[in-house]
Amino acid sequence: MRLSIITVVKNDKKNLEFTIKSVLAQNYKDFEYIIFDGLSSDRIESVINKYKKKNIKYIRRSDKNYYDGLNQAISKAKGDYIGILNAGDLYNDKNVLKIVVEKLLMTKCDLLFSNLMYCELNKKNTRFWKFPIQKLSKLSALRIASPTLFVKKKIFEANPYDIKYDISSDTDFNLSISSKKYTFVYLNKYIVLMKKGGLSTRYSSFPRKIFQDLLILKKHFGFLFFGVYIYKILLKIKQIMQI
Repeated sequence: MRLSIITVVKNDKKNLEFTIKSVLAQNYKDFEYIIFDGLSSDRIESVINKYKKKNIKYIRRSDKNYYDGLNQAISKAKGDYIGILNAGDLYNDKNVLKIVVEKLLMTKCDLLFSNLMYCELNKKNTRFWKFPIQKLSKLSALRIASPTLFVKKKIFEANPYDIKYDISSDTDFNLSISSKKYTFVYLNKYIVLMKKGGLSTRYSSFPRKIFQDLLILKKHFGFLFFGVYIYKILLKIKQIMQI
């Protein structure tokens, strides 16, 4: 089984190198690693060129935002399943892809997701995202840790990210796929270390994120959207209490 791992990046060469090393260190080798660069101006090519012979496909193009870059990269992917790893994020150990592929082969599922740790480089892990899901629904979809998702390419193609949500489109994607009867597997393992300070966790992005989250929840839940938003906040509080 072939995987496609995608990183969309712009002007973040320092963090990108951590992620490249993590991907290339995986024991499972049947994957392509696509780095989509939205026309960085920080000489990011100098980092990518150090590893370019290591199964990396480098795409440098203009994009409207992060999710537009993701859609473009997905359209070029050749893998059976696609995983997304942002610049600065890491796989928890060298066997992550091997374990994921074993589970995908065993279950033939449409999508797989797992547990996530938020961390700061050189510091203790600060938050954990672990919510076992038995049945996929719109409410349970709010518990999915998006960076841990591995999804069949044809599902991404049928459900592209809506680029009008430039910071919360992954929430819209998760809610969309939850109502389409795709088969899923919850893998009870921490597979991704997510660096704090990314697009969705920056304090400066909170007002825009809240606004987009409310728009997305209204789209999917109608007049119940505000109650669902409170539920989403309670999930985050429960997550923080796990520290």
